Amino acid sequence: MRRLTPTESMDWERPSERFLAYLERLAQACLSGDREQLEKLLRMRLSSHLPRTVLDELEFFRRSKQDNLRAPLKTMRYVHQMQQLATAPADETQLPLELRERDLAAPVSSTRRRAPRRGDVPEPRE
Repeated sequence: MRRLTPTESMDWERPSERFLAYLERLAQACLSGDREQLEKLLRMRLSSHLPRTVLDELEFFRRSKQDNLRAPLKTMRYVHQMQQLATAPADETQLPLELRERDLAAPVSSTRRRAPRRGDVPEPRE
C-alpha cells in the first residue's frame, strides 16, 4: 500500500493536525470502550510520540472490562495540552542566534600520553 501524500515530519514545538486527530480518536475509543479501535490505534507509528503515562493508561483501558466506569484522565489531559499548544501563538521571546563556524586550534602534540607501565612504577616499601 502506497501513500499518496507524504507524511509530515513531527514538529516538536507545535503538534500537527494529523497528530491531534489521532489523539482525539484515542480518547473517543477509550470513552466508548472500543477495544478493537484502541488496539488498532496503539499499533500505529504515531503511538511512539505518546508519553509513557498515557501509553500505560491506554493499555489499562485496552485490557479493562466493558463495564469500567473510569475516565481516561491522563489521555484527555494530554489531548487538551496538545490542542492548547497547537493554538498558541508562536514564541517570540527567544533571540535569534547567528551560527558561525568556529576556528579550532591544531592539537598541541601529535603523540599521546601513555600511562607508565607496571614494571616502570617502583613498588612501595614497607
